[in-house]
Amino acid sequence: MDVVSTSEETVFIQTSNLYYKKWEVENPQNTIVLLHDSLGCTVLWREWPEELAKELNCNVIAYDRRGYGKSDNYTVKRPINYLEQEADILKDFLNYWQVEKPILFGFSDGASVATIFAGMFPNSLELLIIEGVHVLIEPETLKGIVEAENILQTTNIAKALQKYHGNKVYDLYNAWTKTWLSEEHQSWNIEHFIPKITIPILVIQGEFDEFGSMNQVNAFDKASGIVEKCMVSNAKHTAHKEQKELVFKTIVNFVNKLLLK
Repeated sequence: MDVVSTSEETVFIQTSNLYYKKWEVENPQNTIVLLHDSLGCTVLWREWPEELAKELNCNVIAYDRRGYGKSDNYTVKRPINYLEQEADILKDFLNYWQVEKPILFGFSDGASVATIFAGMFPNSLELLIIEGVHVLIEPETLKGIVEAENILQTTNIAKALQKYHGNKVYDLYNAWTKTWLSEEHQSWNIEHFIPKITIPILVIQGEFDEFGSMNQVNAFDKASGIVEKCMVSNAKHTAHKEQKELVFKTIVNFVNKLLLK
């Protein structure tokens, strides 16, 4: 199935102008919404949106959260519940798009937002796909973020990211690292949302994910619906990039089996 059209727009949601892009097909069977990671944005999904749209005959929407990509900057100090705020913004986005019961695919921080959303609004989704999710803070999480800080200070990553985030790079990088390493953030935990999730869940994690252990994955044993786990060999945090063919096939099979019958 070929993608019929793409469109992009910036819309004011709650307090910010937020950018999104759509990939639309004829007679879509559903809509997949993509939620990016702590350094990501719509563009950095690369070919994934178009390929998912074609393979699954679904519309696909990706958007930039506050402070990312082509959306407004967001320099406010992040409260401990800032990802819950993002889930609430997603709800407003779905209302704006007039999308009912989509499939969410979230990566890293986007996976945490997707998990929160599925727990807050359990009747609003068809399927939940999460990769490299954070539901609690572990030593691995903090070690990975400290290393990310070092990378910012010792490499040209900021210059590379400016291509996608413009002058927001240092703001978004520091908002991520300073928030998660702060003393007040160490009690952060979203496991209480998991038992409220009743829809099928696919949990994907790289074998050598540098930001979390299997505790992140096994937390979903408490969900109220079907849970499938995919541990990706020879992959770290970005399994969908490092082992793209395997992860893509796993997602397609999951959606086809549970939804597109």
